[in-house]
Amino acid sequence: MKKIYFTFDIETIVSGISYNANYLAGVYLGAMFIANELRMRDMKATFFISLSSKQANINKDDYRNLLQWLIQSLKSYDNIKIAPHIHAYNLPVSFECKFDEFNKYSNEQQIEMLIYAKNFFHQQGYEVDTFRPGGFSINESYYSSLCKAGYKYSSILEKDQIANINMITGEICQNTPYTPCHDILEYPVTSIKVFSIKSKIELLNLSPDFFRLDSVEEYLARLNYVNINFHSFSIYLNRLIRENHDGQFYKNIKFILFENSLNKILRLTSIQALNTKTVMSTNLIEWFNIIRKKCYNTYFIGE
Repeated sequence: MKKIYFTFDIETIVSGISYNANYLAGVYLGAMFIANELRMRDMKATFFISLSSKQANINKDDYRNLLQWLIQSLKSYDNIKIAPHIHAYNLPVSFECKFDEFNKYSNEQQIEMLIYAKNFFHQQGYEVDTFRPGGFSINESYYSSLCKAGYKYSSILEKDQIANINMITGEICQNTPYTPCHDILEYPVTSIKVFSIKSKIELLNLSPDFFRLDSVEEYLARLNYVNINFHSFSIYLNRLIRENHDGQFYKNIKFILFENSLNKILRLTSIQALNTKTVMSTNLIEWFNIIRKKCYNTYFIGE
């Protein structure tokens, strides 16, 4: 039986020219839009909520207050499972978090951050058992740290494994959740090997952020386990698009020369603009509709 896992990273944009500090839109509004669209279709998803704003210019207390607001708002959505997502920069722990990447910290430091995450969600009325590091960044201590901090499940992109979908050769490689070590059950994100827009071969996560549904639909039909990843900031905040979205060149030029420049000017006046019909949000709804139409079952990480 085919199993579909939707996983969403709830965080702000910090990459390159697409940088955007509007955490209200990226974190709260984007997440609520996704949760509601899923509930209308009777579909499940796991939300990996970033505990760091990833940006020095966002007040840490304001950001944590927004996370509490989001978590309380999501309590009415029984189709959403909540889990921590640690981009480590500036977390309020006993040591200084200079780096965003989880893999740049020792076993003891990772355990402290993981326990901090558990306590944060416990204070909001959630007991969490699932984790994803920002950027899928792990080291040799990763699964040991999860075990010692009391977690059961992980979901990363395995960058050193054979791609589940090879869009260059047309081959697929089946996989399933498995236990790598320390009794942690890993739910790997479905991976795609592609000759990318960067003119090189890359391994990417299966995501409406990158791919039109019609370009991967035949592969989805052949896979028994599918873990789809998406970002909440793609809902209301346009950014550069890549891989095989329609009108890519025109839309990226329009974004760079007009929309992104206008947003920079507006930020100087403390005004933030939202785009209610971004390329990625439209694409995501298409994925939802087709998966619902095909009656594929969706599951939480851990099910």
